[in-house]
Amino acid sequence: MKHSGLFLCLISMILLFFMVVPVNAESSTITSVSPAIGYTGTVATITITGTNFNETSVTPKLMMTGKSNITSSTITSHTSTAIVCRFSIPSDTTVGAWSVVVVNQDGSEAPPYLDHFTIRAPMTLSSMTPVSARTNNVTKVSIVGTGLSDVTAMYLYNEDYTNISASSVSAISSTMVNGTISLTNANIDTYQVCVKDSFGTVVCGLSFKITSDAVGSIDVSSSPSGASLYLAGTLKGTTPLTVTDLAVGSYKLILKKDGYADWMRTATVTNGGITSYDAVLETVTAATTAPTAVPTTAPITVRTTVKSTRTTPTPWPTDTPTPASPVDPALALLAAGLGLCAIRRR
Repeated sequence: MKHSGLFLCLISMILLFFMVVPVNAESSTITSVSPAIGYTGTVATITITGTNFNETSVTPKLMMTGKSNITSSTITSHTSTAIVCRFSIPSDTTVGAWSVVVVNQDGSEAPPYLDHFTIRAPMTLSSMTPVSARTNNVTKVSIVGTGLSDVTAMYLYNEDYTNISASSVSAISSTMVNGTISLTNANIDTYQVCVKDSFGTVVCGLSFKITSDAVGSIDVSSSPSGASLYLAGTLKGTTPLTVTDLAVGSYKLILKKDGYADWMRTATVTNGGITSYDAVLETVTAATTAPTAVPTTAPITVRTTVKSTRTTPTPWPTDTPTPASPVDPALALLAAGLGLCAIRRR
C-alpha cells in the first residue's frame, strides 16, 4: 500500500507539472528561399518556405555580419509553411551572400538560413561587337556591360522566330562576356540580344541585325592612279583597287587626289558580280587670283594751330569825322604877309 500511495503521488506531481508549465511550441525552421538572388537598387520578391511560422504576424529579414539588416517591406501572403514577401534592396547595399531570418509575432526566430540569399549588382548591357552579321555565317560576339560575371547563356531574340542561342559563352569579367553565334538558315531581321545568369535572371536590350549573305565586288581604276577610294565614307585604299565581299546594295563611291576634282558615283553591288569603274580625274585649274589690295591707312590729320603774320588792317572811317586840329595863328599871319608882298611888286 505504501508503494501504491507513493506511485499515485508521483503521478499527481507529473500531472500537476504539465498543468502548470505550458508546453513550448515547436520552433520555426527555414528550408528554402526562391529565388535566391536579388539585385542592388531593385525590389526582390521571394518565397520563404519552412515550418511553424506564426500565421498572424512574421517579419522576414536579410542579415549580413557588420551590415544593417534589410527588413521586408511587404508581406504578400503567408502561412505556417510559406511566406511571400518583398525586399527593397538599396543601391549601395554590399554585394555578397546574406542570411535569411524570420521573426515570429512572439519574438522567436527561425534559425538563420545562413548565406543562402545572394545580392549582386544588376546586369546591364551597354554595347556589342559586332552589331550585325550575315545569315549562314558563324560570328564571334562580345558584349560589354555591368554585373556580367555570372552570365552563363546568351541568345538572339525576335518574337517572330525561334531564339538563336550562342555557344562557348564565357564571362571574361563583370563587364564583358563573349560567345559564338551560328546563323545557319537564320532569318534576315533585327534581333534583341539577351543574357542569362546562373540564377536564371534574363536581361535583354541591345540590337543585332542579321543581313543577307548575298555579296559582290567592285573594281575601280583611275587616270591618274593613286587616288584614295572612299566607299560609304570609309577609306578602302588607293586605285587601282578591287573591294570584295560587299553586301548587295548601293554605296557612295568617292575618289580623291590632290590637284584633281573629286570623282563621285553611286556604286551598285550585285550578288556574285563585279562592278567596274574607270575614272578619269579632272585637274583643278588654279584660278588667277587678283592681287590683294593692301589697304592704305588714311593719315591721321592733326590740326595744327599756326600764328598768323598778317598786319591788322586799318579800319574804315566811320560816319563821324575826326575833328581837324586848329591852325597856329603865327603861321596864318606869315602867309598873309607873303601874299601882300607879291601884290606890291606887280
